[in-house]
Amino acid sequence: MRVLRPQTQSQRPTWSWWANTILIGGISGAVVSIITLNAHQQGFTSIGASIQTKDASTTTGLRADSNLNAYVPRSESAAEAQPKKYKAKPRIGSEDDTQVPTYAPTIHRSPSPYETYHPGRTLPWWAKKDPHIRSFVPPRGNKICYAHVGKTAGSSIGCALGFRLHCDGVVKGVMPYLPGRLPKSTTHLFHQAVYDCPLDTDYYLFIVRDPLARSRSAFVYGRPLDAQGHNPHEHKYEDLKKLYVDCNYQTMNDLARHGLGTEGHASDTCKQRARDMLRGTGRYESHHFFNYQYYNDAIPKDAKIMVIRTEHMAEDWLDLEVGLGGKNYTSISFPRENSQPKQERDLILGDSERMLLCHELCAEIQVYKSLLQRAINIKDDQYETSMKELRATCPNEADIERCSFDPPDISRKIDDFRGDVPF
Repeated sequence: MRVLRPQTQSQRPTWSWWANTILIGGISGAVVSIITLNAHQQGFTSIGASIQTKDASTTTGLRADSNLNAYVPRSESAAEAQPKKYKAKPRIGSEDDTQVPTYAPTIHRSPSPYETYHPGRTLPWWAKKDPHIRSFVPPRGNKICYAHVGKTAGSSIGCALGFRLHCDGVVKGVMPYLPGRLPKSTTHLFHQAVYDCPLDTDYYLFIVRDPLARSRSAFVYGRPLDAQGHNPHEHKYEDLKKLYVDCNYQTMNDLARHGLGTEGHASDTCKQRARDMLRGTGRYESHHFFNYQYYNDAIPKDAKIMVIRTEHMAEDWLDLEVGLGGKNYTSISFPRENSQPKQERDLILGDSERMLLCHELCAEIQVYKSLLQRAINIKDDQYETSMKELRATCPNEADIERCSFDPPDISRKIDDFRGDVPF
């Protein structure tokens, strides 16, 4: 049995819990089987497909103190266990809300949470689930909203969950979502300014990545490619131009050396832009602007968190799947979507430049650590593994609990982009 990490009083209290499992089936009638488990907690247990108590052999799953109402997996046929295929025309390669891909069928439905929060707006097509699993209603207590943080392999996970953003696999007529409970239970999406999480969301699913690695990936992804045919009239170009062109930051090593270093030759304006980008207070590159702090502060303060770590995607996905009562698949693979090829110059990062970047990312790193600590599915050994990996890149920020500067106040940013949500 795996030992789950005890929690401090500041994280969440431990209490007795009930897990109620209801399986309804039948061909010519209704057969209802109700399994009720009462496990009085003195320590921790694990909820897996077998739903065993701490005195028995258990499979990996969620912390029992998550109060998760797991459900017994019904047997699936070979057809049900594979992603469904359907005929489709090529998708329109744009995130423009007005350009609906031709493969998307017209479905009459009630207003989405996003449309309820913002009357007169329409939920973008890319924030919707694949039609084949859109109508699935999770069991009570298992409703999950996916917080899609950019440049964390979030598009790969989003496609695997059945969301359409950057899902290039539909060109072949196949939505690349994976079978199982997790895609069906994750019903809504939160991405940048589109907050579509219902008020009764039970869990918020984050995918997180080493903050420095995420920042370097975001920088490469946002870099304009004018000489190679980048459209200078693209709606984000003016923001990008201020950082990459006007300040001539072509690599993260350049930005750190000239924009953050004491002997850097960048202007005072460009030095401030470098700091603002890394701290998420200046909207130059959007993935830095919509950072961990933004997503963390935009959800309810008492929200229950699930986490998939980019560095351990398959392990964390399977733990969540089993914890929801699904199958413990022997192996899974994810599509690679929305990635930008790195050039040789992007692989260069000096030690002094790395330390400067880590310092400016300190507040982000503390939020990253907090998400891992709060996550109901991340156990003690998994947390320590991630901290060991973080120490390899930003050792000082991995061990401290408070930065030399206060986290920025982003309340106005949340009001401007997420909007008013009546928590």
